[in-house]
Amino acid sequence: MSDSHPPSLHSLTVASFWIEYLLDAALHAGVDLSEALVRLGVSEAELESPRARVPLNVENRLFELALEGSGDPLFGLHMGECIRPRFMGELGYASMSSATLRDAIELMIPFARVTTEFADLRFEWHDHELWLILDTPFEGLPTSPHRVDAFYAGAVVFGRWILGAELNPMAVHFRHPVHGDSGEYQRLFGCPVSFSQPCNALVIDEAMLDLPLRDADPEVNRIARSRMQRAVTQYRARDNLLEQVRLEIQQRLVDGVPQLEPIAERLGVKPWTLRRRLRAEQADFSTLLEEERRRLACDWLLHSNRSVNQIALDLGYSEQSAFNRAFKRWFGVTPVSYRDSGGH
Repeated sequence: MSDSHPPSLHSLTVASFWIEYLLDAALHAGVDLSEALVRLGVSEAELESPRARVPLNVENRLFELALEGSGDPLFGLHMGECIRPRFMGELGYASMSSATLRDAIELMIPFARVTTEFADLRFEWHDHELWLILDTPFEGLPTSPHRVDAFYAGAVVFGRWILGAELNPMAVHFRHPVHGDSGEYQRLFGCPVSFSQPCNALVIDEAMLDLPLRDADPEVNRIARSRMQRAVTQYRARDNLLEQVRLEIQQRLVDGVPQLEPIAERLGVKPWTLRRRLRAEQADFSTLLEEERRRLACDWLLHSNRSVNQIALDLGYSEQSAFNRAFKRWFGVTPVSYRDSGGH
């Protein structure tokens, strides 16, 4: 991506909990940004709202002020050390209650964009190494290296905390050149750290991914994952009709089989209008309902201890046999076989 012509900061956003994270790190560095926050037009009510979005240009100015006020060339790295579950939105408690590190990382990938539109997170496999790669069009922005440092430092610090062990990644690669004491990077990451690389990457040994997490709790995880998935869908649904309908289906499944008419009313359109708009998107309500049931069925079979019968009831099936038939139509195996094989 070109450094000289990045997208407009004004058109992108970050989550309110990311701003809280930044404010807390600045305060730890001796910089109180509360007055600057008011000057930039962000109210306390917005920060307290879990769904609030703050323009990236506002976040960028706060980052600049934190860097200037702290005089710390490694502010981002030290910000990562301040990570707490409450600064991660719905992801925090969903990841810490997961069964393994692999499960926690799988949740992180789709949620990264909810946290900040500054970058996208993806992964690549290199032999038995998992590379978590952070791509951003803002490499030329002076604050960019500090955000990347904060993301990877936070990931490692939080990972050690949920594992309950001081384990290290295999390597960390940064696109930016070193901009402070390289010894600080070694202290925090405890592994080879390289700069001016082709991509930003945190490298994890595959063997580490199946380590159990200290606070794994299937029931807490079920609730937290559901909240996190709703947050992801809600984020995607802002200008997307299909995602808005999926979000409504998610929220109504617990009360029985969702119907199009009340969802149309909730979205402020007539039922026939909603059907027409769905057709224009080459979709229909029954297909969206089945897709959501299929996604939730897979998630609950693999990540909860609920019985197959309970899952069938929670998905709105009148009896387990109807769910079994639907599941076999989707995947060619029974729900029990799918659970026993770990989804493979």
